[in-house]
Amino acid sequence: MAWQETPYTIPLIVAVVVSAISGLYIWWRHQAEAARTLALILLAGAGWILAYSLELVSIDFSLKILWSKMQYLPVLIAAVSWLIFTLQYTGREKWVTRRNLVLLSIIPVITMLLVFTNDYHELMWTNAELRTEDSLLLLETVPGPWFWIHSSFTYSLVLVSAALLIQVLVHAQRLYRWQIMSLLLASFSPVFLSVLELCGLYPYPYILTIGLLVPTASVAVALNIFRFRPEDIVPVARGTVIESMSDGVMVLDSQNRFVDANPLIQQLTGYPLPFLIGQCIDDVWPAWTDQMQSRQSGEEITIGEEDGQHTYDVRTSPLTDWHGSIISKVVVLRDITDRKRAEQLLHESEEKFRTIFENANDEIVYVDKHGTIVDTNEKAEEIFGYKREELVGKKFVELGFLGMENISNFVKLFMDAMKGGNPMPLALLEIKHKNGSTLYAEVSNRIIKRDGEVEGILSIVRDITERKKAEEEIKAALKEKEILLREIHHRVKNNLQIISSLLSLQSQYIKDDRHVEILKDSQNRVKSMALIHEKLYLSENLANIDFKEYIESLVRELVRSYKVDPGRITVNVDAENISLGVDTAIPCGLIINELVTNALKHAFPDGKGVITVALHTNNGAIELRVSDNGVGMPEDIDFRTTETLGLRLVSILAEDQLDGDITLTRDTGTEFCITFKE
Repeated sequence: MAWQETPYTIPLIVAVVVSAISGLYIWWRHQAEAARTLALILLAGAGWILAYSLELVSIDFSLKILWSKMQYLPVLIAAVSWLIFTLQYTGREKWVTRRNLVLLSIIPVITMLLVFTNDYHELMWTNAELRTEDSLLLLETVPGPWFWIHSSFTYSLVLVSAALLIQVLVHAQRLYRWQIMSLLLASFSPVFLSVLELCGLYPYPYILTIGLLVPTASVAVALNIFRFRPEDIVPVARGTVIESMSDGVMVLDSQNRFVDANPLIQQLTGYPLPFLIGQCIDDVWPAWTDQMQSRQSGEEITIGEEDGQHTYDVRTSPLTDWHGSIISKVVVLRDITDRKRAEQLLHESEEKFRTIFENANDEIVYVDKHGTIVDTNEKAEEIFGYKREELVGKKFVELGFLGMENISNFVKLFMDAMKGGNPMPLALLEIKHKNGSTLYAEVSNRIIKRDGEVEGILSIVRDITERKKAEEEIKAALKEKEILLREIHHRVKNNLQIISSLLSLQSQYIKDDRHVEILKDSQNRVKSMALIHEKLYLSENLANIDFKEYIESLVRELVRSYKVDPGRITVNVDAENISLGVDTAIPCGLIINELVTNALKHAFPDGKGVITVALHTNNGAIELRVSDNGVGMPEDIDFRTTETLGLRLVSILAEDQLDGDITLTRDTGTEFCITFKE
């Protein structure tokens, strides 16, 4: 295989090596997508220069054609990759989709197919021949129709990339302008020289210039771009993120001079960005320097006075060049004033809780969902006899202070509460003290939840041993009093029975029927009172009397006393289950005795009729009705002023003793209605 010697061979080989090493270095050192894309551009440039070098040194026409064809692939890869890199660099990564990549690949794929099949259609070049220039044998081609489409496509990609970079350049800060300008120079220079060469306007050896310009520009771009780590700071990050961040962000060089600052830093310093750039932070923001020098709270500083004081969390990230040397730093200030206030309030709340927790008169025990005691206050030692360190970390079932008779039931309630999240009921327990003594405790429980999940139970244990003893003593005293009261009622009932018997004996020695009747009425009144005391003696409740049962007993006694024929005179009782105290029951009983007795004696001359005794509640009051369907009471008799003792007694008992109202109805027979409150 024959080769020709050229003065460009060694420079071009050096250019290939430089571009390849730069691309591989960037690929190896940087993981960012933009870095990988830039590395691919450098490697594609190295491939294009290598193919061009091989075309240049080849003498054989077919080899020159082959290496000429091989140059199209790296050129197309570099052009498409340049657009992709620009999109990534300017923050438009979302445009780099599989669909868009497929669309961008259509013309390159068609071009490569046409390049290697040009002999059949001559769309890429219509003629190719060798010519001699300066003792060099060069390949000269006449472009075909598709060549201009390919060139237009390639230049369009570069122009679109340039437009994106110029758009960012307009809004970029000084820190990033050299990066963007180097990118624009690297993309425009080869294209500009290529256009001049195609138009025949380039007077110098195009081969050497373009061959050396590509790697030189590529390396310059790489050094400029990766002077800062691309994943740390790029123009789009500043434009769309840093400017809108609620945190303060500033970039300082190695001598603490401002390189960049976002609006919050400008607000804190009181100076606009153009003034800050290049100024030392010690000169324009003394408060910052003082805080950083006297900082004692880790990474936190406080700026401002009184009500305008704010606390900031400070984070500093060094920026290194490609040698790893620190050339500047990014300082981020996050306002944590609200968080610090919340932490202070939380601390105060915890202190208050701990004070209440430790000084409560009751024992407080916190048990987690597994039954392990997490915490308890000092009262535990007084109630249980155990110190805190003896309780914390132990399961409550292991300590034995609940007693075997309580533990199974308590464990069941605990498990139900953990599963269902329902509070445990108030429990009264016998608890074993550490010294073996028994005490009584009232245990109330509260479910503790976090994010809707049951975490444990807070139990408040109150020692009620003294109260329990007092209750037992009160119960014993009440039992004694109850026995005494029953005995009193029994003796009062017996005494009244004696009086009733004496009246009955006395009536046997009286010949006047009128006087006998008076004694009999008095005897029935005594019996009605005696019946009250008998009911109280037999009742479980000494404070109240089942009055329905009392009325039925009283009516039966009156019917028996007056020897009433049940077949002719009927006495009906219609009463609710109402309980009355003794002070109300006695006057009510006497009223019923008088009215029923009066009806039995005077209402039925023919010895036939119905008497009804009704007792009901009505709108919170008690209503007593005694009625009969007899001849009725004469109109000229006023029951309040009559000389008859029975009716006057009814009026006195209803209005004075019961503080009620009494009415008389004479429509069909006689009906007395007494209304009173218990």
